[in-house]
Amino acid sequence: MLSRRNFVMMMTMIGVVLTLFLASVVLKEYWNDYHVNHMAEETPLLPRAEQTPADALRVLYIGGEENGYLRVMEEWAGYRKYAFHAFPSLERASHLLSAPQENACLLIDGQLLQPQAESTVALLSNYVEKGGVVVFYRLPSYQTIEASAPLQTLLGIQKLRGESVRLAEIRLFSGFLLGGETHYVFDDAKDPALADMERDIPWYDISSRTKTYMAGFLTEEEKSAMGLNNEDFPAILWRSNLGAGSVFAVNGSYLQGEAALGLLDAMVYEANDYALYAVVNAQNLCFAGFPSLTVENEERMHQVYGMTTQQFCRDILWPSFVSSAEKGNWKITSFLSLKQKDTSANEPKQSDLIEYLKFFNEQSAEAGITLGRMEDTGVSSSVKEENAILEDWGITYQFTGGYVRAENKPYLSALTDRQGRMRYFSDMRTVVGAYEHDQPILSWLTDEITLQTATADAYTYSFMDSLRLKSLETALGYSNVQADVYRTLWPESPEDQWENLAEKLSSHIDTYWKPFAAFDKTTISQSDGRVRNFLNGRVESFRSGDTLSIRTAAFEKDAYLLLRTHGEQIGSMTGGTWKRVEEDTYLLHLMEGEAAVALRPKSELFYQD
Repeated sequence: MLSRRNFVMMMTMIGVVLTLFLASVVLKEYWNDYHVNHMAEETPLLPRAEQTPADALRVLYIGGEENGYLRVMEEWAGYRKYAFHAFPSLERASHLLSAPQENACLLIDGQLLQPQAESTVALLSNYVEKGGVVVFYRLPSYQTIEASAPLQTLLGIQKLRGESVRLAEIRLFSGFLLGGETHYVFDDAKDPALADMERDIPWYDISSRTKTYMAGFLTEEEKSAMGLNNEDFPAILWRSNLGAGSVFAVNGSYLQGEAALGLLDAMVYEANDYALYAVVNAQNLCFAGFPSLTVENEERMHQVYGMTTQQFCRDILWPSFVSSAEKGNWKITSFLSLKQKDTSANEPKQSDLIEYLKFFNEQSAEAGITLGRMEDTGVSSSVKEENAILEDWGITYQFTGGYVRAENKPYLSALTDRQGRMRYFSDMRTVVGAYEHDQPILSWLTDEITLQTATADAYTYSFMDSLRLKSLETALGYSNVQADVYRTLWPESPEDQWENLAEKLSSHIDTYWKPFAAFDKTTISQSDGRVRNFLNGRVESFRSGDTLSIRTAAFEKDAYLLLRTHGEQIGSMTGGTWKRVEEDTYLLHLMEGEAAVALRPKSELFYQD
């Protein structure tokens, strides 16, 4: 039997626990300053100030404008503050090849070489022997190489085995791009569509004076039947040493698209004693079109998920997003939509928006705004309407980031005024473009607003996606992973349903980005300040003995640099801090305009009498 004393004590304890619990809930609600975008408070607003230093490396591009290579190579030169010069043919640039250019890199379309062009090959060979660096971003035809022994010598090819061979596997060796060695095995791909690398290529054996960075492999049965050694397998990307210079050859179209950025940086690194260049140091995770604040597509939602859009966003999507982000310590940026379609007859609710702003604040997430709707015929009018709705609601949250769907991107210019600011969301400082394979990653929308294109689709991961990721991390230290929520809320097939996409999202961002954990996780406004620094900033360095002296310009506060060495490690640093990314690669954080790094060998010889 429970005594009166024990009953009073038990009820007192229950009352205390209940009071503490309710008090914590009340205090949490009271202190939730959801109306403040804390992620925008620490971001410096540097306007565009791009300049090319007088002593910048010169990039000489030889090739046409429509061959699929020019745009991204010009983009790469712009990021590095290199002086970019384009010529349609070798003849137009022959005066520059008569002597090696100090601080120069020649990018050439090998398809311009003809079988009888021995004089051109002699000119290129002489250029390389005297210290020049040449990149064949597209190899000459198999027939042209076969007909020219001097060209084979220039490229480091010792044997031509066949015009086409079908690969069973491609290996990217470690030390070239960040992320370590990777094996792309075609027959192991669960979905054949994900094995999207070039599988049929010309087969060249390369000589002992070359270094291979990526190669194709045949099956063990084929290897045994043909009596092949590993060095006999088809080379895809390699360097040929000739005199004091280097020739890089790419057997395939790997320098088309944004994957070229890191590949070109890696080539410059391999051709020199070390590499030092600016990076963004930001990893973003963005949810496009979440939450949807209007009752739309309800019949389909009930059919597929058995609940309303609001219930699905609040009870299913948001907890799933938080769980996926926490696995890799990602920070969430969510671009909400007051309406997803112009044709919606319903109106959004203020209470729903405030509820989500509180959710975001509790998770240190950031809210952005979607610029334009699905099948939008008047982007300016829809953005103006949503801005007016938020003002009528008295929402003071600073929407400093915007998202634009691919079909609405051409209308962005109509949203800005003559001063380069947004007409309706005046606090906006950066816009995220939808994921597209071949769009510039970082650029200025206006002199005041940056444009950050999503670099990866969170739901897909193919062989080329893998190479692209490694390349962009090598070149920029930057990722912008986009999860398209429109696809989930307007499913067209079972593949679009959340039970299928959720597993892909969680496994992809928890797995493939692990090798790049040294780079910071940010929200979109946090990364904006770093993007401005990256686009504006300039870096120069020189080495004396074991000391690397660094000078930066046009950075606001902090600068992030990537240092890549050949078998050396950092002993000490002044003017900043550093951390190891992987072997021979270090992320430097400079807080001052000048810094110095002391390098030392990873292993030293000791002699004893």
